[in-house]
Amino acid sequence: MFKSRLGTALVATLATAIYSTAFAASEDSKKAANMLFDTPHIATVSPGTKFVYKFERLPSDEKILGKGFTDDISVDVEAEGAPGKKNVVVRMFSGERGREPNRITDMDGNPMLVVFLDTALGHFRQLAGGNYAYLKNKISTGIAEKSTLTPVKISFKGGDVDGFRMNVSPFANDPSRAKMRGYENSEFSIIVSDKIPGHFVQMVADYKNSQKDGPSLVEKMTLDGVGDIK
Repeated sequence: MFKSRLGTALVATLATAIYSTAFAASEDSKKAANMLFDTPHIATVSPGTKFVYKFERLPSDEKILGKGFTDDISVDVEAEGAPGKKNVVVRMFSGERGREPNRITDMDGNPMLVVFLDTALGHFRQLAGGNYAYLKNKISTGIAEKSTLTPVKISFKGGDVDGFRMNVSPFANDPSRAKMRGYENSEFSIIVSDKIPGHFVQMVADYKNSQKDGPSLVEKMTLDGVGDIK
């Protein structure tokens, strides 16, 4: 479950870990970290702007993993905050799935990164088990040292723009992968473009299962107006 304090702390921890291991990082990983953690994604966005992301939950076996669904996550830029920063409200889902709005002050990064990383970490732990701090560290070092960056073309509101896809499989070679219930090859990707307001285009958590007949799960968060990504 997304909680603003927990999520913000998670991103801060990941960013700290990334830069503490920067000497070992590939060029792709360094560029990815800059795009995710250093770029002021919403600093120039006007108050009143609303970003809507379609969330899709796609389980391979609903009897085991629960039903799939689609719903919306929105980020409302409410007001100016400290210089160069905004005050935002994150609203997750509707109806019975709806959660209390999360108000976050003085943000210059898009809080969808918080939502995605917090959700991915929590859901991976539910599926694979394991210690929260250990899994968080593996995701941070995975982004810092093992992520890849691929140029993509994004269809957005009738035109095509350039962007990048960051991919990482943080647990593929983990010493404890045999204990991860078949989910050790789970892959996380984030597509970003500085040509699109808010920068975050689509985020995908692909919880692959390597066990025979093991259930898999895909969760996507896609910005409204985004079409094909190639």
